[in-house]
Amino acid sequence: MMSEEAVSQDSPELSALARLIAEVVPQLVEQLVALRPNRVHREALVLLERPLLVHVLGLARGNQLRAARMLGLNRNTLRKRCRLLQLVPSRSTRRAGTPAAQARLG
Repeated sequence: MMSEEAVSQDSPELSALARLIAEVVPQLVEQLVALRPNRVHREALVLLERPLLVHVLGLARGNQLRAARMLGLNRNTLRKRCRLLQLVPSRSTRRAGTPAAQARLG
């Protein structure tokens, strides 16, 4: 795993973003402690993970295998995280939306 120092040495832009995030974290923690005091870590991860996955899936044009590779994740892990964050409809939902499935229902 890459250390924080290695990230900031790689790119001045990443270093600037890291400083920006560090400035926001105290306010984020205060808000989360007030709302969900026993779930600060989980809730903070969800707040970052959702836009991260949405953006990377967009870059990969919805291709989960490419997105997983960009993220350094297994495709099944990405699929699980997307389901948990309600980013991708389940298989049954997608099937129900197909023209053939709609014809059967209608």
